[in-house]
Amino acid sequence: MRPLARRLAAGAALSLALAGTAHAEPAPTSVFSPANIAAGLVRGAISYARMVADIRYDGLEIDAQRGGLVLRDLHVAGLGRHKNCRVTLGRLQVSGLSLWNQAESRLRLDAADLSIANNCFGANAAMIGVVTGGASIPLAALSVDLRQASGSGALSADIQAISPGIARIEASADFDYVSLFSPDFFEKITAASQPDETGAVTEETPQIGLRGTLRAAHLSAENLGVWERLKPLLPPEASSPEALQALLTAEPGSALHQSQQGLVRALRAFMAEPGLVTAEVRPAEPVAFDTTLWAGPEDAAALFRPQFSNGLPTPPVALIADPATHQDNRALGLALAEGRGVPQNSRRAVELLTPMREDAEVALALARLTAGTDPALAYGHALRAAAQGVTGGAAMLERIEAGLATADLLAAQEAAETAPPEGSFASTLALRDAALAHERGEGVMRSYALAWRLAALAAAAGDGPAQALMARLEARFGADPIWLRARDRAEELALEDWTRRKLAQRLAEGRP
Repeated sequence: MRPLARRLAAGAALSLALAGTAHAEPAPTSVFSPANIAAGLVRGAISYARMVADIRYDGLEIDAQRGGLVLRDLHVAGLGRHKNCRVTLGRLQVSGLSLWNQAESRLRLDAADLSIANNCFGANAAMIGVVTGGASIPLAALSVDLRQASGSGALSADIQAISPGIARIEASADFDYVSLFSPDFFEKITAASQPDETGAVTEETPQIGLRGTLRAAHLSAENLGVWERLKPLLPPEASSPEALQALLTAEPGSALHQSQQGLVRALRAFMAEPGLVTAEVRPAEPVAFDTTLWAGPEDAAALFRPQFSNGLPTPPVALIADPATHQDNRALGLALAEGRGVPQNSRRAVELLTPMREDAEVALALARLTAGTDPALAYGHALRAAAQGVTGGAAMLERIEAGLATADLLAAQEAAETAPPEGSFASTLALRDAALAHERGEGVMRSYALAWRLAALAAAAGDGPAQALMARLEARFGADPIWLRARDRAEELALEDWTRRKLAQRLAEGRP
């Protein structure tokens, strides 16, 4: 790629990287909204790029409320010796922009009517022209859809590119966890700052790759005309059985050899009837990987064991043919709630799952389904999910609670009169731990009133963490009348506990 193309690509990558850090969340409509900020960054990047190219666009539309922007009719023309490098873009739409990190985010980029002149690639222009059949690389559509869980590091990506008369490429990847990884970053940086015996400083580039756990992936390439242009240029023996058999380089019986056999079969079928080639990774269990350990694509193939075919990729989830005949209401309800294996239907999911609301995973699903329409009801579900320690339960509890009125919040929690867990009065430490558990909703249902009742007893014995707990609740609710009534009732019950259980004597002697 020529210097101009590299600079423009770097500028575009910078703009997309800045946009890519955004998260899908409604943001306030103001000059500081994520869409406005992203638009400012795009304008700034274009102004910078105008130092090396002529750049014009028809409009940059901003949807601050929904966190999106649309760039229309972009034209880029190189200058001087790069004058034959031209790029046009009909529309670039970015949605899901936000600066406020959420537990789950979604970012989507859609480009339409993109054309990149072959001359932008220097000496490779002629070969690219053979593939494209013209003076440019046309892309009728290019889309990238990213869904990320910031807490767990999970990431799902779907990519589609359609080049008329050339090919259609689709790919997806579902990572349980993924991140950039450098095993020698600090060592190389440290070595670069320390001269050797001759005073020279050795500069070494740290090794950077990806590390994570892959749940599923696929890559499909459909011929739309490129094979018909390439086939006459290939020697006759290139498509012979002997040439394809030469692709089998791995030891017979190995995982890599099996994948190579699948590839050969798919290529043979493609050459007989040019259409589609699909590679899929559908492991029974997620596969851990570290690309810095790979010497080549063979290592990746041996690890992931891709399956090749000439058909469309198989769905990564089990499909439910007829929900009406499904016997497992729990599994069906969760599938309907997520739209996984069956079209999403929130109403039907709530109907099926509500009788099983004591189940932790079901409670979490119900909390998600009802959080937008009935936060108070959703909060009760989240209380049960968090108390049982299901992953995501505590986070959901906090998110719903942040938008609840004090009256709804305390009404959903257990009252101060609720009998504390067995053993809570055994010692100052037991009182404190029980109070903290009720404050956090860990192992028991969250109850601020009950937490105050138990913390007041531990604080009376001089326990610092219990006193801090009470200070946190006071700082949060202040003089809210609803809270003051609940707090006063908790204090009355704490005083009864103190005298009836003879806690002064028991805690002083340190005996249960």
